[in-house]
Amino acid sequence: MDEFLGEQSGRDASPLELSRDSTAWQKKLSAIASVERPASAVGLSAFTLIRGGDLFERTGKKPAGTTSELLRKYQEQRIIEGPSKVATATYEYALNGITKVLAGNPAVCLRMLLAKPIVLTVVPPSRDFREFGFPKHTNPNAAGIFYNQTSNPEALLGLREEYIFDKPWLMIHEMMHAVHLMGFTEKERELIDGFLLPVYRSRRWVEEAIAIYAECAFGAQYGDDDYRAPGMYGKLRRDWTPQAVFSLFMSELLRPEVIDVS
Repeated sequence: MDEFLGEQSGRDASPLELSRDSTAWQKKLSAIASVERPASAVGLSAFTLIRGGDLFERTGKKPAGTTSELLRKYQEQRIIEGPSKVATATYEYALNGITKVLAGNPAVCLRMLLAKPIVLTVVPPSRDFREFGFPKHTNPNAAGIFYNQTSNPEALLGLREEYIFDKPWLMIHEMMHAVHLMGFTEKERELIDGFLLPVYRSRRWVEEAIAIYAECAFGAQYGDDDYRAPGMYGKLRRDWTPQAVFSLFMSELLRPEVIDVS
């Protein structure tokens, strides 16, 4: 479902500044994660695909995923538990679900360590997102929300409790919004817009398309209601194919196949 109502503002982007000539972010990342060569550690080869290039099959073993230590640092340093009261097991399931987006590619996790913190709120049944700090134009019937404003020191990520276990791809969807809006540089966002805007015609729909591609990359198991969802939500889920260029982009970006789920 649409996350916002009416014509009011949606989400802002807070692009990263990762210039090789700037040492501020490199010092910050070295201090947070003990990274010796930050500039190379945050490179994203997936952008080769939508820049008009190609990727070549790797030889040898598959690339390493993000270490549990680095994921734990992200959870501890960049995730703030929201004000709602839900069972600890439910909150932890949601927390691990959003962190899964960062588990396949260490560069994505390192970038999100540089981004602003996220307040993670699990909204109990019959309660409203707007009770917990989300803006007035939030759709109260949405399953999940990601909201960011440049002027705010923290972004907001909300999930309806009744969907946490039944639709685990919901955490992927909302966290992918966070990566798209806060984990890419301005140039990288322009590359995505250049690739997807001719198809989806607005940045609002580009944002949703990216999040749905991420769901699919992680092998989302959809129900009939998900395939029948209005507009592009249902259509893209029905039409998605792993051979599409942007599917390959998302697979290389998030690398779900390297995540140890044992």
